[in-house]
Amino acid sequence: MNNPNNSSQPFYFKIVLGSAFAVIVFMLFALARSTYRDLFQVGSYIEASVASIEEQKEDLAAKPSELAYAESPRYREKIAKELLGRKLPGEEVIILTDETQTFADFLPSQTQTKKNYELLSPPQKWLRYVFGI
Repeated sequence: MNNPNNSSQPFYFKIVLGSAFAVIVFMLFALARSTYRDLFQVGSYIEASVASIEEQKEDLAAKPSELAYAESPRYREKIAKELLGRKLPGEEVIILTDETQTFADFLPSQTQTKKNYELLSPPQKWLRYVFGI
């Protein structure tokens, strides 16, 4: 009854082979679709970048007065006062604020941190040093 010359494969092997082929075809289709979609996204990204550059060019062309102000001595003086804390001779600096302040707010922060470290135990000091806690 069993013929040794019979080279027919079992039915489950055909099912596994067919489903593997279907999975491979599906994955190739998904890869092709993804690549095709990415090509169009690059094109839209380039178009958006070109539009953004053109808008920036128009904005810069409309702002020569801002460039002139940035090159003026008045602007330099303002930046020196705000960022560097400098003042002209004879000027007085007045700081206006809405918040309540204490004298400790005007002290350098190093003196306050040293006092805080003195109150900590050694493990707490290590945790603060290593993790910044």
